[in-house]
Amino acid sequence: MKTAICAFCAQTGMLCKDCQTKLNSGEISDTDIQISKVAVEFEKLHPNVSNVAILNTIENSEFIIILVAPGNLRFLVGGTLDFHNRLERVLKKPVKILEKSKNKRKAIDGIFSPALISGINTVFVPARNPKPGQISVEEETIVVLSPDEKIRLPGKLEDLIELVKLIAGVDIRVEFR
Repeated sequence: MKTAICAFCAQTGMLCKDCQTKLNSGEISDTDIQISKVAVEFEKLHPNVSNVAILNTIENSEFIIILVAPGNLRFLVGGTLDFHNRLERVLKKPVKILEKSKNKRKAIDGIFSPALISGINTVFVPARNPKPGQISVEEETIVVLSPDEKIRLPGKLEDLIELVKLIAGVDIRVEFR
């Protein structure tokens, strides 16, 4: 499995010069190292995950999101696969594994899960500060949830909105109706 550190470092628990440099520079975190160690152990039990690539780890106060390459999610979850459960035991935080996708609906659904989204609407609004020669409309994405779903949100609404911007590159507005 491709992780933030090399396989040798994940197996031995000691970091080589390159991986130590990544850690010191802040490119990776201690969480990335722990995830890599769990990934190596998981790969020993499930050899078919050898081609899975963990692209990024995003940690917030409520949970950890692990972004994997498109098509890799099926190798990590479902059936007897329990990669996220193993990570939750080690990291002592809920873990969400999401596939990197250009489909903003998939990204938003994954981040807001287990809350159910009623709809995602795209509205075109006049630009705030149009410059001469530029398009004078902007796209706004509105995520609609039932008021009952407010208690099922996996974290603070502000944090979820920031995660959507970070992962999907989309500014959203959330409405409960």
